[in-house]
Amino acid sequence: MRQFYQHPNFTRYILLLFCIVQAVQLTSAGCSHTKPYYHPDIPEIERHDSETESVLHYRLLLLGDGGEPKQGEPVLETLREWGKKDAAKTSIVFLGDNMYPEGMTERRKHEAAERLAPQLSVVKTAGVHGLFIPGNHDWAGGKAEGYSGLLAQEQFINDALSGELNFLPSGGSPGPVALEFPKANPAVRLIVLDTHWWLHQHNKPEKSPEKIIEELVALLDTELPVIVVGHHPLETYGPHGGFFDWKSHLFPARDIKRWLWVPVPIFGAAYPYWRKYWYKSDQDIRGARNKNMVTQLNSALSTGKSTNRNPPLLIYVSGHEHSLQVLKDDIIDYLLVSGAAAARKVTEVTSGENTLFAHQHTGFMAIDFFTDGKILLRVVEPEGKGVVFHRWLTF
Repeated sequence: MRQFYQHPNFTRYILLLFCIVQAVQLTSAGCSHTKPYYHPDIPEIERHDSETESVLHYRLLLLGDGGEPKQGEPVLETLREWGKKDAAKTSIVFLGDNMYPEGMTERRKHEAAERLAPQLSVVKTAGVHGLFIPGNHDWAGGKAEGYSGLLAQEQFINDALSGELNFLPSGGSPGPVALEFPKANPAVRLIVLDTHWWLHQHNKPEKSPEKIIEELVALLDTELPVIVVGHHPLETYGPHGGFFDWKSHLFPARDIKRWLWVPVPIFGAAYPYWRKYWYKSDQDIRGARNKNMVTQLNSALSTGKSTNRNPPLLIYVSGHEHSLQVLKDDIIDYLLVSGAAAARKVTEVTSGENTLFAHQHTGFMAIDFFTDGKILLRVVEPEGKGVVFHRWLTF
């Protein structure tokens, strides 16, 4: 028996087996869209900017997960430029995770200038209305001090901007809260949700999920186009949806620190499989609390749209997933994922049959409402890339 194990062919067989297993793992993992992905039916004209002679009524700029910006973050500089174009007709909506890693807890308050100030600076220097909504990291990643940290961040942002309605929902409430832009002769209704409230298991304001859903359905009853914003996506093709590319299988330590390129052949794939099939975090689509929230929100959105005699355009926009995704939906007209406001945090993304556009890259979404009733969606990327996808939305 000893002679068999010492036979040189045995070592070769083991190495060959390891290579086959690794090859299967990497092949099944697939590749992320490090270059812009377009659905095969997307015409070439929609892969660039669109010119229009229509007059702008109002513009929403949407992006999230900017709570760890690098010096001179390019996406924030591009956001500032877009904000300045029509400042009086523009709102920037920051979709949560405004401050990594655990919001403004007592031990992290001193980092607010580094984490929050670059985002606040964009709002102030562009002269636009700025709105911040909470994400899971703003709730201290779900820790017990999440509620107090959230209230501290709300106060910090409101003091810095000295305006009105700059942090919603207020006081740790789950919402929904409705705003209309512009106030006079509005073009769009924006409904704000705090989705992490559904997942938080410590101290938080009490409100029944049934009441939230009832209020949401009521707010959907409008002839205006509706944009619903929340931190967590209802559908995604990134890590929170169970996708991990070959780099995650071979270099699992990058999930902790993006620069940790430490190869762990074969066994490195244990983490993606563990997270996808066994440990179902509530921050992922497969988590029990997350799944329950998505089911209830989808039910409310479906009910609101079906009971409206002339259903307007309905879009749900989220961050949480650090990529750019434009998805067509059966219940909602469009699902947008715009959580790539910080280059350090960008993560892999794949596509499904309903994916119109996807890219593993920093950027933001712009939705323009024109005085003639037309609505234009654009995906904007920094560093000279500009508009990489646009679509005229109908309702």
